[in-house]
Amino acid sequence: MTTDHTSHPRLTAGLVALATGSGLLFLVLLDSAYSLPWEMPPTWYLHRTLWGAVALVLCATGWRLQRQPRAAAGTWKPSASGRRFSRLVVYSRADCHLCDDAKAVLADYVEYLPRIEEVDIDSDTDLQARFGDSIPVVEIDGDVRFRGRVDETLLRRMIDALPPI
Repeated sequence: MTTDHTSHPRLTAGLVALATGSGLLFLVLLDSAYSLPWEMPPTWYLHRTLWGAVALVLCATGWRLQRQPRAAAGTWKPSASGRRFSRLVVYSRADCHLCDDAKAVLADYVEYLPRIEEVDIDSDTDLQARFGDSIPVVEIDGDVRFRGRVDETLLRRMIDALPPI
């Protein structure tokens, strides 16, 4: 899924800050190791350390603006309340941060989902062969719906498309 930066001024500002900071940091590092093939303004040479700090601040700010916090599930409501689906299984393994992220997203929608069954694929060689490193895998009513991460927009659409059980 692509993101249209024109409809998100925060993302656009983050992209500009990140690109500017990266370019400035590149110039500072290049000028420190070699001499630049062109002449910079006198303030560049007087305050090179300050320019490096500005570059790092721009990079950090751009990175922070680029990160979009996940929309809280509490602000979204389906057309009808109640649980959907009969069975939800998360195939995962211990110490898997992507698995933890997927379970956290699903937990935000617990009001609309059945009890989440967790299956550790490392306890079964058939599951290891079937899923390998493509975890987490979220199976809803017998169909694999998500691999690697849970797409929250798609999950909402799935919930909204079905009537409560």
